[in-house]
Amino acid sequence: MRVLNIAGYFKRYAWTHEQVDAQVWRSTFATEDDEEFDLYVMVDETWVHFAVSPFLSQPPAAHQPRLLRILLRLNQQMRLVYFALDEDGDVNLLTELPVHGFAYAHFSAALDALVDYTNTLAHDLARIAHEPTFHSAIIPVE
Repeated sequence: MRVLNIAGYFKRYAWTHEQVDAQVWRSTFATEDDEEFDLYVMVDETWVHFAVSPFLSQPPAAHQPRLLRILLRLNQQMRLVYFALDEDGDVNLLTELPVHGFAYAHFSAALDALVDYTNTLAHDLARIAHEPTFHSAIIPVE
């Protein structure tokens, strides 16, 4: 397996981080609204996985159908990243890039995309997840 210098990439990106497992690193970042998010980078034999987890904690069951329809629409519009549900029902923002040819430019592009979409969408999606009458000016409606 190719060894990637993920710790060095975090240092070059000027983010603090910790290595939580042999191939897993965690960092934390804040949005412009001062909401904090954990970012994980996991490396396996063929992929470098990135996750903002959780992006949203499991929403109330009554609001899930509306939220999931919106997330599916957003998945078609976003580039490089996508939303997915984990085994706990939390919403995560993810991307993967191949290990082959992976370089700092790819790491930086992935983090930039994850941070940008989190800054843009997190506040309004949290409101949609918990307020059935909330309509966002920046997020498509049904």
